[in-house]
Amino acid sequence: MATYDFSALESKFAEIVAMMPDPFDSHEFLLALAEHNQTEYVKALYAYKDSVNKENPSPFQVVHMQVMKRLNKHPELVKEIRKGVPSKDIFGNPQTCSEWQKVK
Repeated sequence: MATYDFSALESKFAEIVAMMPDPFDSHEFLLALAEHNQTEYVKALYAYKDSVNKENPSPFQVVHMQVMKRLNKHPELVKEIRKGVPSKDIFGNPQTCSEWQKVK
């Protein structure tokens, strides 16, 4: 499996969370993170270009799962408040994801 050091993206979490509405969903966060950190986001995708399998059919899914796992490890920034929230992914496809609340 490919490896990528997510620390560059993770270092931007506080900045991105500060820009988000309250509450926000995972797809909104991922889109903002990608938009404001395009070079690092592309590096992460490229690192996982060959790491697709039945559970993770695209590099986007692999990277997004890794990013959201890391966001969940920042209780000083956010709290996951609901799972299974209807949302559109970054491609505009209907999906479900988690909803997050900023920690004040």
